Amino acid sequence: MISYFHKRKGNLSTCEDSLTAVVFDTLKYLPTEMFWAILKSSLYYDKLPIASGDLLSISFWDKWNAKDNTTNSNFVEPDVFLRFNEFDVIIEAKRYDEKQQTEYQMKNEIHAYYNEFDEDEKDLYFIQLGGLHHKNDELDYIINGKNVIICKTNWTKLLEHIVAQNNKIKNSELTILSSYSRILEDSINGFALH
Repeated sequence: MISYFHKRKGNLSTCEDSLTAVVFDTLKYLPTEMFWAILKSSLYYDKLPIASGDLLSISFWDKWNAKDNTTNSNFVEPDVFLRFNEFDVIIEAKRYDEKQQTEYQMKNEIHAYYNEFDEDEKDLYFIQLGGLHHKNDELDYIINGKNVIICKTNWTKLLEHIVAQNNKIKNSELTILSSYSRILEDSINGFALH
């Protein structure tokens, strides 16, 4: 599908959601360790666990219950939701780096997460991707005695680490890694489309 748009065979309406999908829909095919290493190394501050364990699921634009402690009336919709054995990760993506992230949206997503998953008793990480107001580190968000670790990156840093991983694979003599390079190249082409 990416080749279809990359080779200009069709038109892609580029937006925040298409960029999010084209990048994370390709990265999810990598081994979890490689996907995690790219995501973790792209952050401005090293706040994610060293290892993630298995990626249990990845979902896009879930509709979470907004009933308690949110300003939304029907549902709350995080962009990307990653589930691992020991913890979960919410990614709120913004298309540009022009101060698009908002505290109220972050809080709504965190509260809606606990509306849905409070009984799971997992650690939660919240990644602001793009749209940052500044690159300074953020304090954890505390809700009902639970710490939610707030992380930051932007699309450029994520792309840099995807390219670095791809270059590392290309310089490797292990031919088995070539399939991973094709996945990374699709992700890079997805960035180029945007």
